[in-house]
Parts: sequence; C-alpha cells; structure tokens
Amino acid sequence: MVSSASPRAPRTSTTDRPARAERPPRMSREELRTRVLAAAHDMLGGDGLTVGLHHLNMEELIRRVGVPRSSAFAAFGGKEQLMADLMVDTLRPRLVDGGALSIVSDGSVEEVRRILIDNAHRLTDAAGRPDPAGGTVVLREAVRVALVRNFHDTMASPEWKSYMALSVSVNSLPAERRQVVRETLQQTDTVFLERMARFYEQIFAVVHRRPRPGVTYRQLVTAGASVVEGLVSRALIGSESFSDDRRGPGLDGEDVPWSLVATAFWALVEGLSEEIPAPGTGAPEHDGVLSR
Repeated sequence: MVSSASPRAPRTSTTDRPARAERPPRMSREELRTRVLAAAHDMLGGDGLTVGLHHLNMEELIRRVGVPRSSAFAAFGGKEQLMADLMVDTLRPRLVDGGALSIVSDGSVEEVRRILIDNAHRLTDAAGRPDPAGGTVVLREAVRVALVRNFHDTMASPEWKSYMALSVSVNSLPAERRQVVRETLQQTDTVFLERMARFYEQIFAVVHRRPRPGVTYRQLVTAGASVVEGLVSRALIGSESFSDDRRGPGLDGEDVPWSLVATAFWALVEGLSEEIPAPGTGAPEHDGVLSR
C-alpha cells in the first residue's frame, strides 16, 4: 500500500551546513576607551582640538571604532564624559617623560646645545677664567638661531594647538568637564615650568648668567613662553609682521638676520637676567637665583 504522506526531505549532514560566523571577542571597557580615543586622535590629525570640538564628527568616530553608539558612550559614563576624557587625553603628550617640551621643541633645545659646544672657547678668557661677556655673546647667538626653529615647531604642534584651544575655552565648558580639564591644564603648565626652569638654570650656569634680583627662573620661563605663544598665535591668523627679518649682531659682531621672535625673546632675556661678574672684577655680586 502506498502511503499518502509526503516523503521526508533527506537530512542535511552537519558537515554540509554553512559555518556559523564567530562573534568577535567582546572588548573590555578599558580597551574600548583606548580605541575610541585613538580613533578620535586619528580623525583630528595634525590640527589638534579647536574650541568646542565642533569639528569632531561623532557618527564617524563611532563608525571607525565599530561598536554601537551606546557601548562607546557607556565606556566613558556618557557622551559628556567622553568629551572631557578626550580633552584631557590630548594633553598627555605634554606630560610624557616628566613633561614634554611643547613650547620649547626638542629641535630647538639641540640647537642651543650645539651652539654652546661649538663656542665653548668663548666662555672663558685667555687665563681660563669665566668670561661673562663671552657668555652673553654665545647665549645671544643661541637665541637668534634656536628661536626660529622653536617658532616653526610650535606652529606645527597639534599638542600645542589643543592646549591653547582648551586654555581659552575652559571656562565656557559644561560644569562636568570644566574642573577636570582645568586641573589637567594646571598640571601640564606646572610640569612645563618646572622642567624648563631647570633647563634655563643649566644654560645660564654655562654662560655665566643669572636672573636679576627678584626674578625667578619660573618667571623667566613664563615670560619667554608667553612671547613665543603670542607671536605664534598672531602668525597663525596671517599677521604680516613676520615677513621680514631684522638685522642685528652675530657671534663676531657681523650684521646677521634676526627674526621678530628671536628679537623679542632676547630683549626679555636681557631685561630679566644679568651677567654674573667675573671674580676679581670688583663688580657687586648677589644671589640672583631665588626660590623656584
């Protein structure tokens, strides 16, 4: 007898079934935070932050990380905290290795050291005694050369641009961001001032110079950084004051080019510091290095 039931379809072997796609391993909260911040820095490129972060496309950021929006925000405790953490994270390069020299670039520091080494013979007189006048000439040349390098390095620094953007906008940030960003800015500034004060003190010792009475190395650093930052800011908006070099003395008194930033910086150095009188000259001496 023939059954009226429909014939059963043959069973599919387990070996014939399409393989189930394996889910990628779930990222930890810390790994997700790291990926979000890294993607944001990649999107910012060499421009750094701008005031308000309006140029950071959040949809594109989430797409690059490859996780749901809710997961990305949850890793930071919300969108506002993500923004605050990104602002703080942009300042971290300045705190690496005890404080990165974002206003005084590594290249300009090396220029200073090179000039000091190449002109070591000018730092002492024929009898081998300290020569403060020779030290002033060498320091002046170091400023003339290194400040040009420092000026251009600062202009190109995304970390400096982010630092300045956050400095001018911190008071307008939402309350939940404002305090943590302000504290990080203060920490960054303190690290920079302390490191550069030590650098200034080392250089001044070599060229027989010291701060004037009542002036500290930290004040010298603060004033010097303000000169560089102010002129860089004006250059970035297209000021025409930087097109022509001035003329001034070189190592042997010859007429050489002087940039505006080097001219302004040297005027500050001359105004806030002085030569240490050579022993036996009869010039009055004092302790020009105050507490820092």
